Formats: sequence, C-alpha cells, structure tokens
Amino acid sequence: MNFDVQARRRVMSRAEEDLSPEHARALIKQAIGIINGDPWLVAEATAEIAAIQSARLAEKKTRVGRRRRTRPPPRGA
Repeated sequence: MNFDVQARRRVMSRAEEDLSPEHARALIKQAIGIINGDPWLVAEATAEIAAIQSARLAEKKTRVGRRRRTRPPPRGA
C-alpha cells in the first residue's frame, strides 16, 4: 500500500471520530452554498465550522508530559 494512501486513511479515520452532527450539518451547508454560488451561505457555514472547531480544541486536554528544555541564550548577549 502506498504511503500517501496510508496517511490519508489515518487522517480520514481521525476525522470520522471527531465529526459531530453540528459539524456535519455545517459542512453540508457550506457545500450547498458553494454549489448554488451563494457567498453569504458559504461565509456563514465557514464561521460555524470555525466556531465548532475552536470549541472542540478548547475542550481537548493538553498533553501532560515532559516539558521541553529551551536553549539558553548565547553568552555575551
């Protein structure tokens, strides 16, 4: 199997898990706006999608793990 196909499958499987009914409705609304050539509908759907995604990202827990060390400033600076 091609690497690109494997990567796409992984991305699609993650997208299927995260797709809520509101998100699906907004994507359909956006597609209808694109097909009908209605920029107002496309803009409204895009704003809804952005709001849904930002709310989902805000809900996600931050990864708990080892903190990365930052590089010390150069000497003499």
